[in-house]
Amino acid sequence: MPIGTSKSGLLGAGVVPGGSETFNTSGTFVAPPGVNVVNLTGTGAAGCAGAPGNPGCAGAGGPGGFGRTPSNDPGGGCPVLVPGGNGGLGNPGGGAGNPGCSGSIGTASSAICLTFCGGTGGTGGTGGTAGTAGNNGTAGILSPCAGCFPQPGPSAPGGTPGGGNGAGGSADGYFCPTYGVVGCAIGGQGGGGAGGANSFSSGFPGVQREGNPPAGFGGNCGGGPGGPGGVARSRQFGPNYSISASPGTSANASYPGAAGGGGGGGARSNQRVSARGSSGGGGGGYGSAGNPGNAGNAGTAANPTSYNCFAVVGGSSYPVTVNGQVTISWCPQ
Repeated sequence: MPIGTSKSGLLGAGVVPGGSETFNTSGTFVAPPGVNVVNLTGTGAAGCAGAPGNPGCAGAGGPGGFGRTPSNDPGGGCPVLVPGGNGGLGNPGGGAGNPGCSGSIGTASSAICLTFCGGTGGTGGTGGTAGTAGNNGTAGILSPCAGCFPQPGPSAPGGTPGGGNGAGGSADGYFCPTYGVVGCAIGGQGGGGAGGANSFSSGFPGVQREGNPPAGFGGNCGGGPGGPGGVARSRQFGPNYSISASPGTSANASYPGAAGGGGGGGARSNQRVSARGSSGGGGGGYGSAGNPGNAGNAGTAANPTSYNCFAVVGGSSYPVTVNGQVTISWCPQ
């Protein structure tokens, strides 16, 4: 061996210069002739974003107001007292929406049978808050004048938003054109409860008339109808006569946010000068729809993965699948 000549020099080291190749898209790596060892660094795709949170549930539907019962008058003769009806119940409200699902891990890259992992998926968005509850329907309101010649009393406002008004009650002989009637009182019809689900609409106000007519219809979808009002007749000749007031109907349980109907108004008659009717209760207001969920969070970028001194065969081809980036390098050989 000549002095000053290294073993590597005798074996021909440094014939193949060092180099590298970067792949931003999928392709094929062809190892240069004479290259037998390579180093690899790469990343997969960024993690996927988390899903949005789910919307919150609808708020509770308001109950219908009750039809008021007029107080009795012990001084009058031939007393007839019809109690007012209770209001129907609204549907209970729900809670906040569930959070969204986390995003999936980013798709990996690969080269020469080695894998480069993707980034972590983002967390899901928080769920939306629940909707606002509807307000209660107002309780029945007594007619302002006992035995005044006839005008229906004030109506009872429906709960907001959307509840129907309860029709006013009355007390006089005009509405009861029957011979021998000394006093007659009529309770107003209950207002309809507002509808729920995704189709909110107002209930219909009660109708002021004698007997047992339809009261306020419930709003679409699922609002409870109001209850018909009562009738109290005190006859001077013959038996007394009455029709019971009916309660308001509760909301259809299939429709979140739907409200209950108002109860029918009560009535009391002792004699014409002391007869008095109550309005029907107002229908309940609907619970508003839940609020939308929040957007999911973005996924994270992938961390680089490295492999050193991996054996290859010079002149051979190797597939490279890229979802991020892959770099293959080699030292002089």
